Amino acid sequence: MTPDEPVFRVRVEAATLDDLRSAVDDLEPDLGCRAVARAEGDGFAIDVYLPGSRLATTRSATVTVLADETENGLARQAEVGRDNRFAARGEVPRGLGLKE
Repeated sequence: MTPDEPVFRVRVEAATLDDLRSAVDDLEPDLGCRAVARAEGDGFAIDVYLPGSRLATTRSATVTVLADETENGLARQAEVGRDNRFAARGEVPRGLGLKE
């Protein structure tokens, strides 16, 4: 994976847990600290993170793109200002952060 390669959140679905394990082993995804397979429909699914170069569908599972997390991250970064929110005395900070 290159540093500028987009990362996607995807759902990997398979008919059996063994097929799902095999697909996850093939794809080598980032499981995001929540490697929990769940029953969905007639099979099993897990949400993982994959770089764009590994979006190929495996033989034993279906891969569905849920979100472009690189694009989402860049959009969140655009919401963050570069100024010191606490520089002006007596003024309440503004923005997305928690106001206490």
